[in-house]
Amino acid sequence: MANKKTKTGLGYIFLAIGFALVMAVNIFLVNWVYGRFTETSDLMSTQSKAINSANGQLQTLNEQFTQLVTQIGVPRQHTGAINGLFPAIQASLNTFESLEGHDEYAIRRFKHARAYIDAYQQKVIEYCTQVLNYEDGDDEEAKAEFYSKLPDIYEQEIAPLQASASEMLVATVGISNVAAAKRTRALNRNMNLVRLLMLGILLIGEAAIIVAGRFRKRATEELSRKNAQFADASSKLMRSREKMEDFAVTSILTGLKNRYALEQDIGGRLAEEQFNIAVFDMDNFRSINDTYGYDFGDEYLSQVAERLKSEFDQFADIYNITGNEFCFVFKRTVSDTQAIRLVDSIAAVMSSPYTIFNLTVQLSVSASTYHYLAGDCLNVNSLLVKMDNVLRNAKRAGGGQILQVVNI
Repeated sequence: MANKKTKTGLGYIFLAIGFALVMAVNIFLVNWVYGRFTETSDLMSTQSKAINSANGQLQTLNEQFTQLVTQIGVPRQHTGAINGLFPAIQASLNTFESLEGHDEYAIRRFKHARAYIDAYQQKVIEYCTQVLNYEDGDDEEAKAEFYSKLPDIYEQEIAPLQASASEMLVATVGISNVAAAKRTRALNRNMNLVRLLMLGILLIGEAAIIVAGRFRKRATEELSRKNAQFADASSKLMRSREKMEDFAVTSILTGLKNRYALEQDIGGRLAEEQFNIAVFDMDNFRSINDTYGYDFGDEYLSQVAERLKSEFDQFADIYNITGNEFCFVFKRTVSDTQAIRLVDSIAAVMSSPYTIFNLTVQLSVSASTYHYLAGDCLNVNSLLVKMDNVLRNAKRAGGGQILQVVNI
């Protein structure tokens, strides 16, 4: 009888030890999956920030060169700003390249983007050097002839390189986000398997507790503790997954939806629907960063975004597609006439004075609007290229203007 009791006691002990070991393994697996979620989230955030930074700097550099081509401002100031931006772009690209875990297709797009940027840099520096030579020289006739040819040179040789580089950078972010989403789904499947395993272990544990009556109280307390750990780990996983999904479609700086979200939202509408869309860009925003620093510029954009959300969210879906560029897709309930009035109101809000760190700043705003008709564009990228070309014309004309994309 004593031996039987001893064996029964040992059986309970081994059962308890085995149950604890299995639970420990399952908790380890939960924490491991949570760690992979966190790594994927951090990687996607850093990737997007580096590429968006490079793309924003590239667009700022292109604006400087466009002003140089159109002889707006002081040439030497533009060339100085251009020479300062290329290292910043390369630093952002190096940051992206140094990260581990890139998708193979994203790396291909990134290499294409870098090749376009290198070619663009070579061309821009070449013509900047010629500009300085003519500015320092005495041959006014040759200088005038050079400046008369420079716009055509820009459109034929330089602008296509910048547009291709920007497109490849955007594609890199998009592909990286899609790859991250795939990894998230795979981790979700693993998490579901862990949950099923946990459920099985819990059921076995309950059965063992019923059989082992005198250990029931102790085992129940242990089970409650393990359940609390599992619930906490599951809650962390859920928060991490929600955060990662937000990163994929949200601008970290402004909290608005980004270009990837824009493609998701309207990509399927292009073939069958018509709608009103507008893109706004703050003129000479680079001067804010150069004068007051990037923290000041980030706070400026954050305040602008908050006002746009509070005043126009009921009329349009708002996107922060790049840096200081905002896109509005007006809702179906907004008429064409009302959309035109809203565009003027949005421009007024963006160009109004803002107080940042006890300093009041104000910039003009350029915009392009588009009454999109079904089938006008094959994809969202071609739609934005149309609008960016019109927006560039508005800036060339001195900024502070609203131009409309003409339907063909």
